[in-house]
Amino acid sequence: MENTFLSLALLIISHFSLSTSSTDQSALLALKDNVIYDPQNVLTTNWSVSTSVCNWFGVSCRSRHRRVTALNLTGLGFVGTLPPHLGNLSFLSLLYLTNNSFYGRLPIQLSNLQSLKYLSFGNNSFSGEIPSWLGSLTELRRLFLYQNNFNSSIPLSLGYLPKLEILSLYENQISGSIPSSIFNISSLQRIEVSNNMLLGSIPFISRALLSLQVIDFTFNNLTGHIPKDMFDHLPNLKQLDLSYNLLSGTIPASLFKCKQLQILSLSVNQLEGSLPIEIGNLSMLQSFYIGRNHFEGEIPKEIGNLTFLNIFDCGINNFTGE
Repeated sequence: MENTFLSLALLIISHFSLSTSSTDQSALLALKDNVIYDPQNVLTTNWSVSTSVCNWFGVSCRSRHRRVTALNLTGLGFVGTLPPHLGNLSFLSLLYLTNNSFYGRLPIQLSNLQSLKYLSFGNNSFSGEIPSWLGSLTELRRLFLYQNNFNSSIPLSLGYLPKLEILSLYENQISGSIPSSIFNISSLQRIEVSNNMLLGSIPFISRALLSLQVIDFTFNNLTGHIPKDMFDHLPNLKQLDLSYNLLSGTIPASLFKCKQLQILSLSVNQLEGSLPIEIGNLSMLQSFYIGRNHFEGEIPKEIGNLTFLNIFDCGINNFTGE
């Protein structure tokens, strides 16, 4: 009797394994059908139903259950759209389609990928809004949507990604303001939203972000003052890029608490006031850009304390003295 139950259990497990791996195969074949240009014939020659999907180019599987866990098709020159069937790859933790020419909107069925940790659609031609359902992918660590044609605003829901480390949205057509919810993510290391059409002020940062190292807001239309206590919460910031905006006011004193800062770029704004002597506290600073503003007064001698400094651009201001 025990042998009968054991055989039945093995049969059920085997059937389930076959059906689920068949689901993965169908999803990948749907993607193959949606690729209208494959310059290296990767899919034509390699993605064959006569072999296991785990042996297909760019596909990685779990060793035990043979379910697809990663799909990396970076830099293959594909042209096409994403089928909704990709949402059936329920064990997928990595999806990289970087450096191709995929276009169209992201199908909502991708919100089913609840195991996804790494998502890169960078350098493609995707369009439409950045979908709010991305905020439901709570395992997501890295989100790369840079160099596409996304428009509208940054969804508030991205602030609900508790494990997000990198948010890269640069070179799109994103407008609206930067949601303050982004700065509620304690794991955030980099935020890159340069070369968009963002408006409004830099949001207030209300909590210590110990992991945040890079903020890049260059080439937007941000206005208002840099929040005066913004840098009370960023002790490990290494790179701050705010150039080519419409920011006004003075450099906040809290900035000089960022002792790890290596790159500071404030050029081409409407900033004013003097350069504080506390600039000498930024002992790790390597590049310092403040050109094309309305700064005045003397350049403090304390800048001589910056022994790692190799670029200092302060042109087109109102500095005086020696």
